[in-house]
Amino acid sequence: MVAAKTFRQILVVEDSSVVRQMLTRIIQDEGYLVAGCNDAIEALEYLHSTPPPQLILLDLVLPYMGADQFLREKARDPRLATIPVVIISSYPREEAKISLQGTVAYLQKPIALDTLIQTVQRYCD
Repeated sequence: MVAAKTFRQILVVEDSSVVRQMLTRIIQDEGYLVAGCNDAIEALEYLHSTPPPQLILLDLVLPYMGADQFLREKARDPRLATIPVVIISSYPREEAKISLQGTVAYLQKPIALDTLIQTVQRYCD
């Protein structure tokens, strides 16, 4: 008898539909449930209306509200504050112009497939 996989919910916040769909497909292929949002405002609305995900993958540069403001807003809500956040960006980490407080990892685009999967597994399994 094969043990049933435990499905974990992950939120991908990425304004590029191509990147968001690619990340979603890769993560879903590993057996996770994935929701996607186009920007940080949409992500906060989603987070306030659903059970919290186990992990958030957050693009560093987003329209309307940047990752830094999203992290501050998330930290203000006790229900959301403990959700681990992984920043994804085309900028090297040392060039990130925000406080990365409240994040657990930083993945630079293009993201290596193995690194992405290992990061997701680390925080969701």
